[in-house]
Amino acid sequence: MKVLSAPLGGLLGAILGGVLWALYIKWTGNRWGFIAVGIGATTGLGIVLSGSQGIDVSDKKRWIMLSIGAAFFSIIGIYIGKFLDVQWNAVTQLAEMMVQEYNMTMEQALPSAKVQISGYSRWELMKDRMDWYDALFVCVAAITAFYLTYHPRLRKLISNIYK
Repeated sequence: MKVLSAPLGGLLGAILGGVLWALYIKWTGNRWGFIAVGIGATTGLGIVLSGSQGIDVSDKKRWIMLSIGAAFFSIIGIYIGKFLDVQWNAVTQLAEMMVQEYNMTMEQALPSAKVQISGYSRWELMKDRMDWYDALFVCVAAITAFYLTYHPRLRKLISNIYK
């Protein structure tokens, strides 16, 4: 049963990492891509913590499959974070830009920002908020999740710490 719970733990880690990233953007206004490494780490930790009790350390085939799943889930976690960033932050950040650029009050700028954004899909807004180097951070997050899940010494260390 633990074999089936390991991917679920990775998915929960990816969701948690994505939500925390979107909240970080909301609180600070910074969209730093290197935080994607944290999403990879939470995904890898989720899989290791939920699967380490039921999967033998020497079962390389299962750990390789779980590592590939961790990399995939970390990418999903990044897209969850980007989606929530658009959902929670895009209107406010556009309104703040309008306040600075056009000398409007926030009360005037918020409805204008909502109208301006309403013509775009969430995917279009996510694409507009991504830069070329975000692809690099997606790769780094996937590698982090894969390595954390696949490396036997790290798995053993993590599972011993959280026992």
